[in-house]
Amino acid sequence: MATLIVTVLFGLIIAYFAIQNTAVISLNFLNYTAGIPAYIVIVGALLAGLFLSWTISFVNDIATGFTMRGKDSKIKDYKKENAEYLKQIHQLELENTRLKAESSAPDDDKSL
Repeated sequence: MATLIVTVLFGLIIAYFAIQNTAVISLNFLNYTAGIPAYIVIVGALLAGLFLSWTISFVNDIATGFTMRGKDSKIKDYKKENAEYLKQIHQLELENTRLKAESSAPDDDKSL
């Protein structure tokens, strides 16, 4: 609802602006000359700027998506590596327990 209200207000402001700026401006591009009302030139520039900023933002979002995808892949690889290390730790703990059970030496509380 708030978006609708803001859009209507923005439209009313542009309409009021258009009513106040009806003078014809002469635009020259290469060898062509065109007489266009001032409000069309200004609103056209505004829309071109909005489109350009949206395009730049869209390209940035795509680049960020690719970056995040690469990081997700790295995280997945690190999780696999972590799981392998946990298996190795578990196997070493089992072997340590087995070796302690086989040895008849008393436990040394001061050893690492």
